[in-house]
Amino acid sequence: MPSTPTGSTLTHFHFYWHDIYSGSNPSAMQVVASPANTSTTGFGFVSMIDNPMTVGPDIGSKLIGRSQGFYGSADQRELAVLVTMNLVFLEGRYNGSTVALMGRNRIAAGIRETAVVGGTGVFRFATGYATARTQRFNQTSGDAVAEYNLYVLHY
Repeated sequence: MPSTPTGSTLTHFHFYWHDIYSGSNPSAMQVVASPANTSTTGFGFVSMIDNPMTVGPDIGSKLIGRSQGFYGSADQRELAVLVTMNLVFLEGRYNGSTVALMGRNRIAAGIRETAVVGGTGVFRFATGYATARTQRFNQTSGDAVAEYNLYVLHY
C-alpha cells in the first residue's frame, strides 16, 4: 500500500450496490432512451439512480448509504457507460458525508475502476478510486448487484 501524504487518511469501504429497475419502487430508471434502437450498446440511453449500498449482496442486508446520480451509454462500439454518482453515507462518523465518483465503466470487464473526484463532510478534498465487479445481473429485468471496493484519501 502506498504511503499517504502527511495529515491524510486512507479509508477503505467494501459494499454492494443494488441497481433495481423492477418492482413497484425501482432505484434506477431510464430517463432517456437510445435514439437509435439499432445500436448494440444502447448508445445514448441515460438512467438516473438512487441505489442502495449494503454490507452484503442481499438487498435485505444492512444499508450503509445510497448511490445517487446517473449513467449513460457513451460508447458506440462496446458496452461502456459514463458514470457520475455521489455515494451518500448514512452510518456512524461518515453519516451525511459523500464521495463523488466519475468515469468510464466498461460493463463487460471483470473488474472496472472509477475515479474519486471529490467529496463532502469527512471526505472534503477526497481523491482515490473504486473498483466494481458484477455479482448478479438479470437480463430480463435489468436488475444488477455489483460488489464495490472504495479507496478514499482524505484529510
